Amino acid sequence: MTLVEACDSLPLDLRASTFHPPTLDMLDELGVVEALIAQGIVCPVWQNRDTARGIVAEWDLGVLEDDTGHPYRVQAEQYKLNAIVVDILEGMPEAEVRFSTRAVAARQDADRVLLDVEGPEGGECLTGRYLIAADGASSVIRIGAGIEFPGLTFPELWLCTSTGYDFGAHFENLAPIAYVADPESWFVFVRVPGLWRLLMPTRPGDTADELVSEEVVQARMHAVCPKDGAYETYHRTAYAVHQRVAGTYRAGRVFLAGDSAHINNPLGGMGMNGGIHDAVNLCAKIVAVWRGEADEALFDLYDAQRRPIAIEYVQAATLRNKALLEEKDPAVRGKRLDDLARQAGDPAKAREFLLRSSMIAALRRAEAVG
Repeated sequence: MTLVEACDSLPLDLRASTFHPPTLDMLDELGVVEALIAQGIVCPVWQNRDTARGIVAEWDLGVLEDDTGHPYRVQAEQYKLNAIVVDILEGMPEAEVRFSTRAVAARQDADRVLLDVEGPEGGECLTGRYLIAADGASSVIRIGAGIEFPGLTFPELWLCTSTGYDFGAHFENLAPIAYVADPESWFVFVRVPGLWRLLMPTRPGDTADELVSEEVVQARMHAVCPKDGAYETYHRTAYAVHQRVAGTYRAGRVFLAGDSAHINNPLGGMGMNGGIHDAVNLCAKIVAVWRGEADEALFDLYDAQRRPIAIEYVQAATLRNKALLEEKDPAVRGKRLDDLARQAGDPAKAREFLLRSSMIAALRRAEAVG
């Protein structure tokens, strides 16, 4: 197995940070969950809040104790898991990790895939039986295969910052993960070890350079949480947000996984988790075919199981989350918040809600296919 990575080392960036219960179950089976949890924050509770009403719904993942071995979220930056996995791969004689190596094109015949890469010593062609393209939303492999990537891009950029300031000192009983609704400017708090991350929408027309300027960052953060003095930030980025799903996850011996197959807004923390679910599903099938336990027709089931989930569950859920946070009509807004409060207060309804929001229901739906 060969893993190629365009960067010269693993990026230490603040991207995804929420690991859902079923993802933790999968990582446990792979023997890496304990190392991840040791570097993260265990979060058994998360909240829906409202700027006027305060806590609207508090979700206790303990109601899922019969559904998962990990009835909680873990907050840990994605790069920490990447480092754990790469460390294991580099110790495996049958695996090769190649940094500073960019995939530029792929082609295939009846027996193999040929991957053209560019590395420190120039161009090279790698050969293998199968190729998993996990090369992001702008995947050159997906584009080269002619696979469509339909969907939408939101007109506004989203601003994300991180700070060592403890927002819990200002907002009473603030959970490590809190989605705060507001008809004018919603925001999301996410705690990771040593830092709080703050996610906010912006206005159409705002540019990334403007949004990450000191003046704008300080103004936006103080609007969320006024305090004496300036915020010290460790990270700030403004980025476009998309909702897209590839037309197929398979083109012969080439497979899409993660952001190359599906991208969505980050509300709910489903993007990275969905990518891990893709990888676990697909690799189990590759192993079965490799060992001669199944023929390659099994690969069609990967697309049939994973692609509908991205459309029917992940895309739908993240769009609903956004609509709830930004709803402007007072009557609609009040009803939706009241509905959330009732669900959270009823253990049976809370369990059903959390089965969906934690992606367990989606995985069960996929298992039923085939």
